[in-house]
Amino acid sequence: MKTSLLLLSHSKEITDGIKKMIEQMQTSNDVSIYSLGGTVDNEIGSDPIKIVDAVNEADEEDQFLVFADIGSAIMNAEMAQDMLEEEQQKRYYLVDAPLVEGAFAAAITASTTSDVQQMISEAQNAGEKDWS
Repeated sequence: MKTSLLLLSHSKEITDGIKKMIEQMQTSNDVSIYSLGGTVDNEIGSDPIKIVDAVNEADEEDQFLVFADIGSAIMNAEMAQDMLEEEQQKRYYLVDAPLVEGAFAAAITASTTSDVQQMISEAQNAGEKDWS
């Protein structure tokens, strides 16, 4: 099974940067990364239609891990889920994890397993720092 990471932020530059970092560090062809920051007009904000379009253009068997930064990006990720076909909704996972660390951990984990729960777990634990 192929995994698609959907990166959402109010800034396209942020999601473009995260996408570039992950693509340079992971080696799997089974992971697609979509930079969905900003609005369709490349302004600050987020847009559920960009999310739905990305899901519709992906392979039919893809599972989607959705990472969002704050506020309306999270709300738009939820709204997009409601706009998807029922079959797509079953493969669409909103991941409560830090955008950068979580997406990176999920991508690396996806290169070794197709277990979506393991990817989500690694993403959720990725933000923990032991700096003390």
